[in-house]
Amino acid sequence: MRHSLKYRVALATAVVVTFIILARALFAQYYAFQSLKALRQAQQETLVKLVAEQLDEKFESRANALRRLARQLAPMLGRSPAEMKHFAAQAVSIPETLNAVFLAWPDGNMAFSTAVPAGQRIHLSDRDYFREVIRGSEFAVSDLLRGRMSDSPGVVLAVPLHGPDGKLLAVVGGVLNFTESNFLGQLAHSRVGLTGSYCLVSTGANPRYAMHPDPSKVMTPAKALGEACGLEVPRSDWEVVSPTQPVVARYLLESNGWEVVSVLPASEAYAPIIDARRKTIMAAGLSLVMAALMMWLAIRRMLAPLELLHRVVSEVPKDPAALASLPTGRNDEIGELATTFGAVMRQLSEREAALSAAKDRAAESEKRIEAIANHVPDFISFIDMNERYIFVNEAYAQRFGLPVRQIVGLTVRELWGTPAYMASKPYLEQAYQGTSVTFSLEGKDGAEYVEITYQPAWNDGQDTVQGLYMFARNVTIERQKLRSLEAQTLTDHLTGLLNRKGFDRRMAEAMTRASANHINAALLLVDVDDFKAINDTYGHAVGDRLLAAFGERLTACVRTGDAVARIGGDEFGIVLDDAFSTATLERIAQAIVQAATRAHFIDGHTIVATASVGIAIHYPDDGQTTNELFMRADMALYEAKRGGKARYTPPTSSSGLSAA
Repeated sequence: MRHSLKYRVALATAVVVTFIILARALFAQYYAFQSLKALRQAQQETLVKLVAEQLDEKFESRANALRRLARQLAPMLGRSPAEMKHFAAQAVSIPETLNAVFLAWPDGNMAFSTAVPAGQRIHLSDRDYFREVIRGSEFAVSDLLRGRMSDSPGVVLAVPLHGPDGKLLAVVGGVLNFTESNFLGQLAHSRVGLTGSYCLVSTGANPRYAMHPDPSKVMTPAKALGEACGLEVPRSDWEVVSPTQPVVARYLLESNGWEVVSVLPASEAYAPIIDARRKTIMAAGLSLVMAALMMWLAIRRMLAPLELLHRVVSEVPKDPAALASLPTGRNDEIGELATTFGAVMRQLSEREAALSAAKDRAAESEKRIEAIANHVPDFISFIDMNERYIFVNEAYAQRFGLPVRQIVGLTVRELWGTPAYMASKPYLEQAYQGTSVTFSLEGKDGAEYVEITYQPAWNDGQDTVQGLYMFARNVTIERQKLRSLEAQTLTDHLTGLLNRKGFDRRMAEAMTRASANHINAALLLVDVDDFKAINDTYGHAVGDRLLAAFGERLTACVRTGDAVARIGGDEFGIVLDDAFSTATLERIAQAIVQAATRAHFIDGHTIVATASVGIAIHYPDDGQTTNELFMRADMALYEAKRGGKARYTPPTSSSGLSAA
């Protein structure tokens, strides 16, 4: 659907204005949300602290009641359990204060309990709170437990009953049964706000819910950290826009270390800010509509001359006489644009005939050139200064398996792919600077080689390059033959490593690179110890296989690009490029010595052959020749042999080489 310019300008202006207003409102909303969140959190933390303090006070009041009962029971310890039970039931308000009270002797046997029938024997020595009082505690609170008689969840408070001499005579305890009426049961039915709730989590290695709004969750496992009464909600990526996280506050009871948790759902906590945000969005939408309408009316009047210019420009291709209606008399940008457009159209009309004739002549010339190029087997093309193909011959198109018309207009990078393009880019840049360039491009895995020439195309004045002629031919067969011959002359037939000729070439190249790049190079000579004895014992065939296997182990001890060669019967050489430290060279030599000691299993024989290593380092400024470097490595090898074999001789000099 096509929309007029004034419609789009009006809409864009309205959107920008509304966006600014909305952004400011949302910015304010964000800080309002953060402030409300902090306020709600502070309120919840204050509230849960008050609740925890009230619970601690009630636990303390129950403890005082038990201490008072203990003092009252002290003179009655000689009486029967029934008399003491009757007295205790009258002395303590049940269930307002405690749901039950009991007295147990120091050996753990219960004397009486107001919740246990007479004659029922219960032993408490295995209870944690009982042991805590026995050890001397003045007040103990049990972990969350189930009653032995009622199987109901609850908690036990216990205090000692001492004699006049301070000796522990008994333990007096009180029971809070969570299924009966008490102050803890009231907590489960209390509300935080309108929809929030409290829960109480026990301490210890296996925390559980002591109180919960859902009775079925009492005694079920809870989290040791970060408990939210099981009302956790996954955090939303748009928490500020649509809050989901409830406001959770926690506080530990001083009396027994249990945790009081309050949870206020996000829907209630952030209701004011969500309602304000909804109204803000409605106001922004209404302002967008009003601003768009007002801007459309204003811009419609301002752009009336531009509409006239647009209409005339649209009619000129069909009716050149429409140029007379251009608003050229206006003294503003639209008038200047109309005048310029009229002049351009007249110039185009004058040149159109000349261009048509030139086009006909160029088409004839292009056909002749194309016919010649298409009969040439080499790849011929022309690219402009933007590296886009202007012309390709049939051989070039067949090379890429595309019709000519699909290649014309593509860039070199689009046709060749990024890897091949990046390999040729330096030569492209050189040719665009006016130099003819010839280079070879290797295909993937060396399967194809193409020789390419870039020839600059100059303008008539020979001072500006207007494009590049590209000539290419496939030289794969020639290159493969050359490489095959070269490999045969440089490779050892037994081990597949470099032979002495290949080794000498690689060592000379490494020393040249070291001098040019101011880096160090190193030479390691490796000799299999007592190889003649192996040949004499197992035969030359086994010896040859051992040398081949030893060559593989040497290759595994160095980097992929380092040169490993067999330079004699049982002597090997390793050329290491780049600045190796002395410590690194010694680690490589030690790895070779250790690799050699691993047994070889050949034709049913288990053969252990050791090796000795000599090391020499070439420094970029020491001026030594390849022969001198070789002699130094050979002397180091001799020292290793003389020192007992199966070892290496470290470099004798550290000049210019860091041991780091």
